[in-house]
Amino acid sequence: MKKALVVMIIILASLIFTNKLDALTGYTTESNVIVRRGPGVENERITMLTESNVVLDVVESKLYNPNSSECPLGWYKLNFNGSEAYICGEYVTLGNPGDNNPEYNTSTYEARIHGINIIVRGSANSNSTFITTLLPGTNIVILGDKVAGNGCDEGWYKIQYHKDQIGYVCSKYVNKKSDIIASDAEYEKVLKQKGFPDTYIPYLVYLHKKFPTWEFNAIKTNLDWNQVISGEEGTKNLINSTLDIYRVNDIEVEKGWYQTTNAVNAFYLDPRNFLTEKFIFMFENLNYDYGNDNRVTLDLNSASAKMYYNTVKNIFGNSYLSRDEYVNMYIGAGFQYNVSPSHLASRTRQEGGTDENYAAVSGNYGELYDGIYSVKGYYNYYNIGAYGVNPVLRGLAYACGEACDFYNTYNRPWNTREKAIYGGAYYIADGYINDGQNTLYFQKFNTSPTSSAPNYTHQYQANVLAPSSESATTYTSYQEMGLLNLSYRFDIPVYNNMPEIVSLPTLASGINTLKEIKVNNKLISGYDEDIVDYTVYVDKSLSSVKIDATPKDNTSKINGTGIINLTGDTTEHKIIVTAENGNVKTYTLSIKKVTDSTTVDDILSGLSVRVTGSIMNHISPNTQINTLKQSILKKSPSATVTFYSSTGNTLNDYTNLATGQKIKITAPSGETKVFDIVVTGDTNGDGQVTILDLLRVQKHLLNSTRLTDLNLKAADTNSDNNITILDLLRIQKYIKKEISL
Repeated sequence: MKKALVVMIIILASLIFTNKLDALTGYTTESNVIVRRGPGVENERITMLTESNVVLDVVESKLYNPNSSECPLGWYKLNFNGSEAYICGEYVTLGNPGDNNPEYNTSTYEARIHGINIIVRGSANSNSTFITTLLPGTNIVILGDKVAGNGCDEGWYKIQYHKDQIGYVCSKYVNKKSDIIASDAEYEKVLKQKGFPDTYIPYLVYLHKKFPTWEFNAIKTNLDWNQVISGEEGTKNLINSTLDIYRVNDIEVEKGWYQTTNAVNAFYLDPRNFLTEKFIFMFENLNYDYGNDNRVTLDLNSASAKMYYNTVKNIFGNSYLSRDEYVNMYIGAGFQYNVSPSHLASRTRQEGGTDENYAAVSGNYGELYDGIYSVKGYYNYYNIGAYGVNPVLRGLAYACGEACDFYNTYNRPWNTREKAIYGGAYYIADGYINDGQNTLYFQKFNTSPTSSAPNYTHQYQANVLAPSSESATTYTSYQEMGLLNLSYRFDIPVYNNMPEIVSLPTLASGINTLKEIKVNNKLISGYDEDIVDYTVYVDKSLSSVKIDATPKDNTSKINGTGIINLTGDTTEHKIIVTAENGNVKTYTLSIKKVTDSTTVDDILSGLSVRVTGSIMNHISPNTQINTLKQSILKKSPSATVTFYSSTGNTLNDYTNLATGQKIKITAPSGETKVFDIVVTGDTNGDGQVTILDLLRVQKHLLNSTRLTDLNLKAADTNSDNNITILDLLRIQKYIKKEISL
């Protein structure tokens, strides 16, 4: 909140001298923020915005009615549902919620890996040295043209990946961005009418041109993008990778599996990363396609059954499950429970069920569940309920049902393969597909607007790659059987406030922050590396200024430094910082010519008070307002200084300073800043330090009644950012007139 306050103060200062009005975007930085008819709490309340990161249509940069006790910074005017409205600027930041988000990588890409765990080799030969495997979507740079080599009829690409690693991959597992996007003005209109944002459209146009029978539907989740990232945080998502850039730490959640970072989650959550023919099937509607067939009685000779027969058989390949008896079980289970048999087969293959000796489907697993229950003779083809230290054992105990202290729902116990295939299909359909989670994507990431389960819960499995790997399996099966030209429906989620596109994290640095900015060898007033908008005051006689900027990370590139010509009384200048991974941050300087360029920071620099953000402290008790005021005016006679009470009333010069008051300083340059006053030891805002303050600090230390905000700051009598017994003793000694505060 402190940095948000500084941002608003700087913006306010820059606007005092301009009449420029802009249509802006802003967003709420806290939840439960009230929107009113006018700029003040006395005005009618329109609504309460219960979530943070709500995007606002800000009419202009100007802040109305500043210095009120309820909203000292002032109020932003909004266009709210077509009407004029106001919101307190303290809870608003201008810009978009996703701008410069450090949690994920928004760098652009030339090409990406387009397959699951694609092998990188030392040369253009499938027998050459194995280097590593790359996840689907890994950004790469193609070095030169394709080269011929053993094991890849399409030719090999020499690539650069993970910043500076070099190797070769088969070109059929590489997508160039330019090759998977297209334009078509008429179809673009159709997609926009369906609700697809512009950033989805080029990929969907390409797919439409290649597969005109496919139907794309935008599923508006009404969820904010950054909230989705937060909602999916934690052990909900795991990855089988040893790369530190993909995992939170090196602690195994399950054997070989680690918690993913928010950056990885963001990539796999972003639907635009999977709008390719191989991965689009994670959005396939997974209900059974009955077509014109009878929906009551299964006919294995019907058109739908024949279609599914070929597809399921192909998914199972040469395994025992490709035998007709099993293929027909999957078709029958799908028909009965309104779930795609192809999906059931893909899930079984994904979970390892095509290996007849795999413990979950062999029927011969001998370990006891909880050391008590035998799971021998049970089957679980979809690994339902399989999680924890020994997921296979737990999943078989689930299949066991009441005999293993579980319920006998979903046709349990699954003590035959047929019962496991049918019962598992019943579970998947009942718990997911027929309950709003009818795509692979929504089953992994429950952001579905129609799911009965709360968002980010009831997610089928933790493997973050599951939707992409299962959809790739489905695609390959459909391709080999010549089924890609059939009609498919894809339900693709859309989120609010999405960034351009998200990439996987890379070893390249994403830091695009400046350590400092100098104008004519002087640090700009109020610089904070997380704030990007500043007003700088220079002498009216200058025709140019020298701008220097120091990056926080030496690998980032800076544009906009050097000698800058001043074009008038106000010059808008941008400094653009590009991180090594391509992330961009723009700092904007509004350079204003004034007769006296003295800033507020210049005035305060020689005083005994300390300023941190919007707080002015290191003020002794029983200090009169006039004492501080005269110290300021002595430094800058042309400055304007006004003091306000906590309720917004102007204070008399001979009133004592107290915690909770405010000071407004306007420098000769025209810059204005407002600070909260903190008097050392004054924890209740009465301007004195007494036994009452001693008791308040004592209760705080005993966790009886906690101090907060400015009162907490006042209790820190030795400025070590901690409230300890030493602060209590110092207040006691002050009361006894043994020391000064």
